[in-house]
Amino acid sequence: MHLEELQQQWQRLEQKLDHALALESEMVRQAIMQPAHRRLNRLTIWPMIDLVFCVCVLLAIGTFLSNHWHDWHLAMPAVVVMAGTMALLISSIVLLQRMAQLDWSGPVAEIQGSLEMLRATKIRQFKWIILLSPLVGFCALIVGLHWLFTWLSEGRVNILDKFDPWWIMANYAFGILFVPLGYLLAGVLAKRCHRHRWWQAVLDGISGTSLKAARLDVERWASLQQEK
Repeated sequence: MHLEELQQQWQRLEQKLDHALALESEMVRQAIMQPAHRRLNRLTIWPMIDLVFCVCVLLAIGTFLSNHWHDWHLAMPAVVVMAGTMALLISSIVLLQRMAQLDWSGPVAEIQGSLEMLRATKIRQFKWIILLSPLVGFCALIVGLHWLFTWLSEGRVNILDKFDPWWIMANYAFGILFVPLGYLLAGVLAKRCHRHRWWQAVLDGISGTSLKAARLDVERWASLQQEK
C-alpha cells in the first residue's frame, strides 16, 4: 500500500511537471510569436493602400474609356492601364487573404511554410510590377496627359497630335519587349545567385523588413523547440 501511494504521488508530480512545462512553453511561444504577428499586421498596410489606389484608378480609367472607346489611340493605352491595375488589385487581395489565413497557433513548420509562401508572393508581385512598369507607365502617361490638356484647353487640344508617332510606337515596343527580356534576366539571376547572401538580402528587402523579422522570430522559436 505504501508503494502504491508513492507511485500515485509520483504520477501526480509528473502530471504537474508536464503541465508546468507545457504552460512555460506556451508562454515562451506567445512571447516570441506575438511580435512576429504584430510585424506581419503592419505589413498589411501596403496591400490595403494598393487596394484603395487600384479602385480609384479603375474608376478613373473606366470613365475615361467610356468617353474615348471609339478612338483606339486612346482606348488602347487605357485598356493596358486597366489590365495592369486589375492585376495589382488581384495580387493585393491574394496577399491580404494569405495574411489573414495564417494560423499562428499551428505547428511551426506550417507557419514557416505560410511565411515562405507569403514572401514568394510579394517577390513575384514586385517582379511583375517592375516588368510591366515601362509599358503601363507610358500608357498611363498618355492617358494622363490627354486628360490634363483636354481639361485645361476645354477640349481644344489633342496631346497626341503634338507627339511624334514614331516616338510613341518606340515606347510601346520598348515596354512590350522589356517584359520577356526582363523575365529572362530575372530567371538567370535567380539561378546563378540564389545561394549568395547579397541576393537573399535583396529578396528580403523586396519582400519587406517586417516579413523578414517575422521569419526570424519563427526560426528562433523553431530552434528553441529543437533544443528542447
